[in-house]
Order: sequence, then structure tokens, then C-alpha cells
Amino acid sequence: MASIRLADLDRALADVARETPEWLSGDPAGAVQETLAASGRELHNRAYVLWLWLGSTSSGAPVLLTPVRATDAEAFRPKGPANVLTATVTAAVWSGADPRRLSVLDWRGFAGIVDAGLDPELAAEAQREIHEAPARVSLAPLPEDLVVEGPALPLGRAEEAYDTPIAKLAWSAGVHPIRAAAALTELGIPHEEVAGYGPELVASLLGAEPVVDEPEAPSGPSLRIDDDPCPRRRQARRVLRRLLGMKKVGVGHHTAFDHIYRGAPADARHEAIEVGEALIRAGLLGEKPSVGQRHVYLRREALPEIHALIERGETDDPELASLWTAPIGTETRRSP
Repeated sequence: MASIRLADLDRALADVARETPEWLSGDPAGAVQETLAASGRELHNRAYVLWLWLGSTSSGAPVLLTPVRATDAEAFRPKGPANVLTATVTAAVWSGADPRRLSVLDWRGFAGIVDAGLDPELAAEAQREIHEAPARVSLAPLPEDLVVEGPALPLGRAEEAYDTPIAKLAWSAGVHPIRAAAALTELGIPHEEVAGYGPELVASLLGAEPVVDEPEAPSGPSLRIDDDPCPRRRQARRVLRRLLGMKKVGVGHHTAFDHIYRGAPADARHEAIEVGEALIRAGLLGEKPSVGQRHVYLRREALPEIHALIERGETDDPELASLWTAPIGTETRRSP
């Protein structure tokens, strides 16, 4: 009989796990597995409880263990787990995961999202942002000595995927819906709006195969954010893309100002805050006080300028332009 009761789902994940017989008997991996199974039983409900564990693989890559069964993740069905997985992957991209490198492994029958770029500091807040009430999210770090290992899921074309706009687009593009969801998130395209886009959009970003270690040289200078040689402009573009993906557009959809610098290295946070202040002065971000804290949002009237900066690194604002340290599309060596 399961040791986790229905009432336990209202409590913090870490507290529940430490009280399981598995944990108390020295089997934390068994306790983690038990909590994932308990959360997984809730994923068909609108008011689901999502328990997530954050750990790392033997190579040190961050991994987010989900209560979605690995077989359900590969098949992208049934409806509840598929929708929860889509949202979880989206929040992982908000947290820094690269859609081209993202993979999913099978840990004891559960799907784990793996990506070296995923920022653990942003993970919990991003997950809570996307899994809105009545859903509830609790995230806990795995014990340091518990390394997550398992076979990678073959994220090819999902033959029996749950019928959603993303699944249809992914089918047409010849990719798995998980990869399609991640790619669309990177572009800041809301998943409910994908019906107006053709499969070539996803295919051009990902293709049917994952990225290899030595991709072909691009025909021209790259405009991708990760290839931007200017760290300040790269930070500005990442922040705007993250807020766009989180739908923080308009005064009624704001988030804490610390989203401006969270995820930046400790030695770059002061510079990240300066970039955020410049985005406010340039009119791309609006500011709204909330319970004594600074909150910001994307100004709806500035969306053309916001997209230009995200997609091409372009700005007409002289103050922002004065912050950049290298022209867009140059081959200047940059820090990660």
C-alpha cells in the first residue's frame, strides 16, 4: 500500500519524502520514486499537484524529475500528463534550457528533463509561474549523493500523440511534441496560438534529428541569442524572451523585477540590473509596484521593438545601443 496519503499532497514535497518508510530505512531513491508515483496519480485532474525533484546526472547536467511516466512522455498521451509535460518543458526553457540540447531520460519509469543550460535557481519560480492555480507545484533538491541515470527516451515522431495543436504541428514537422514545445517557447510563441504557423517553423529550428556536436557552418552571421557576442545585449534579449514566453505583456501581467537578473552569474548581476533599468527607461518594460516590491511587464505598445531586439538584436534606442559592446552577428568570442 502506498505510504503517501491524499492529505499529504497539500504539504511540501521534501517534508513528505523524509517521512516515508523508504527514506527512513535509508532508501531515498525509493522515497523519490514513491512521491513521483503519488503526484502522477493527480495529473489527470485540473487541480493537480505537481511534485518535481531537481538533481543532476553523473556528468553534472541538471535534471528535473517529473511524475510523468516515461512511456506517457514518449507517446505524448494521455491528455493530462501530456499537458503537464508540455508546461514543465516550457518552464524549463524559461529557466535556460536549450531546445536543441534538451533530452528526456527514463529514471525508474519516470521522465526526467535534462539540459546543461537549465538554471536551478530559476527552475522553481518558472514552474510555479506556468502551472497556475488550481494546480500546485512543490520542487525539492535531490540528496547530493543521489545521481540520476537512465536510458534516453527516443524523442522521434510520436505516432500516437495526444491530439493538440502542438502535437499536430510536431507531426507535420517530423519531430516529437516535446521538442516542438521547447522550440516554440524559445521563440516566445504561446502554444495555444501555434495553429497559424507552418511545420517549417519547427523543422527549421530543430529538424527531425537532434543537434550534433559539430553542426555545419552557418551561411551567414548568427542572430541567435546564445551566439550574441555582446553579454549585455544577450542578457537583455534573454530577459525579454523569458517575459514574452511567460506572457507578461500589459500592466495586468507583471512579475518581480528580480527576473531581470536571476539566472545571471553572480559576478554579472550588477550589470544585468543595469540592463534591466535601461530597458525600463527605453520604454520596453513598464513598472508596477506590487506589495512594496518592484514588478515589471512588457509594454504592449512596445511589442514591435521587443520582437526586433529578441529576434535580430536590433534597437533604435540610443541609450540601449550605447550599452552594447559588439555589433550583432560578429564572431567576437564571448563568455557563457
